[in-house]
Amino acid sequence: MKLKEVLIKEAKEDVYDLYCSIVYDVKDYDDITRGKMLDLIIKEYQQKEYLYHICTTKELDFLKYFLSNSLKPSDLKKYDWEINQLSSKGIFSMEYSCIYEEQLQNVQDAIRIYSSEKKIKQNEDQMILFLIGFIKTNVDMNIIALSTLISSMAKIDKEHINSFLAHPLIHFYCGFYENNTFLKGTEFIYYRAYEYLLDDLFEARKEYGIAGSRNIDITSFLDMFYYGYPLQNKKVKKMYDTVSQLKGSGLYFEMITRARILNDRRDLSLFIEDDKLLQIIEDALDEMPCAAMNGFTPKEYQKEKNKDNTITQKFDLIPQNNAHLSKNAANTFYKLYFALLEYTNNQYHINKNIKKIYKQEEINPNELIEINQYLWDHKEVLDEFVSENPYHFDEEELSIISQFKSAVTGMFVIVGFEREYTKFLHEDGKIFMVKGVRCDIDQIIDSDSIPIVVETTLLMFKDKIVYNSFFAQVDISLGADFKEQVLLDMNKAMTYYHL
Repeated sequence: MKLKEVLIKEAKEDVYDLYCSIVYDVKDYDDITRGKMLDLIIKEYQQKEYLYHICTTKELDFLKYFLSNSLKPSDLKKYDWEINQLSSKGIFSMEYSCIYEEQLQNVQDAIRIYSSEKKIKQNEDQMILFLIGFIKTNVDMNIIALSTLISSMAKIDKEHINSFLAHPLIHFYCGFYENNTFLKGTEFIYYRAYEYLLDDLFEARKEYGIAGSRNIDITSFLDMFYYGYPLQNKKVKKMYDTVSQLKGSGLYFEMITRARILNDRRDLSLFIEDDKLLQIIEDALDEMPCAAMNGFTPKEYQKEKNKDNTITQKFDLIPQNNAHLSKNAANTFYKLYFALLEYTNNQYHINKNIKKIYKQEEINPNELIEINQYLWDHKEVLDEFVSENPYHFDEEELSIISQFKSAVTGMFVIVGFEREYTKFLHEDGKIFMVKGVRCDIDQIIDSDSIPIVVETTLLMFKDKIVYNSFFAQVDISLGADFKEQVLLDMNKAMTYYHL
């Protein structure tokens, strides 16, 4: 039985999902046919050792068994997980209980490699499946945060982690994207099967998101990969075993997974009339890592929030007055800055839909994000601007633009408000005292959210540090452990009024 002959009959959406998880350089849905997608999938599998790498040891063990034995009815239950996974990868046909013809030689080659490198493959598997389980637990993560978190908690080298992120097995289960409104130049990784929950998760994290350190149990994350639940926990195991026996268990597990990810249990209470069953599920959810809480369980989350309340009181939160530029100074700043952005866009064609920025009053700041990022990634544009002086600015104005070359771009933690300044803690151990442009920053950032992580660019403007009016605010509250570390860093930091 040929793979293409079977899958060409499937819905285009299903073929496209398989295509995206196998092929690296994908075309948009409307720009490719089912037949072309299947040709590219087959071509990808023809690469040396590709099938070997995209299969787990459990799948390879099954394929080795299958090549030497006829499947018995009992085998279908015994190898249910392996058969489902191999079917989802376009290697094995569940309907016909056979390896696809196009894959037979690939399977034989993979088994030959596996026979001589089984121990290596097992060790590699444990690391990769742990990573996938961790991503599945959190659903969606900034890659820098992922590698930093796992490196610090599991004592695994960051470079080692990053090298695995290009692995075919990771690519099959996880997708990648960039979010230009979040952290500049940072990719995100998400668990493909939960893609439909990403928008809801983004909103849930606004309410429940919290950052902090927690224990990492590799076995629990391996369970997350295989089962979707940390079965090492007795309450979770009881829930899993109980629900597995129910008629329509798939629907129950779908609702439980959604509740785990979003910390939203409303559907469960509406759907489940059996109070005893509902309590078993509720008890298990309290013990499961919640993606909306960035991997904390609801129990751990509550402990963090209780500890957090006492720490937050230690940050300076003085109501601001005159912590921004004067009206004339703010007008001058935007005049120069918008001229810079317009020049950058016209010279380097970053956003072709925008023609005018300079002296424009109604501008959507989101449309300027890419232009702004390009400017601070290429500071040589400042010299070009001053040299050409396309808007005929005077010497004082050109001097201000030249001073912009001292700009500091990156991640900052806003650690407090003083009457005339906002305190920005930089990763290099400096606290910069910053003015708002048109308004005090405590009108933009709620005092209750301090400390808060932002990405922005700080500039010198008329002997004052200002920010460039673009904040990428992380929709996540810092947990108690992180806040304690921020306090330590803040107390050791030097204070700067100039860049």
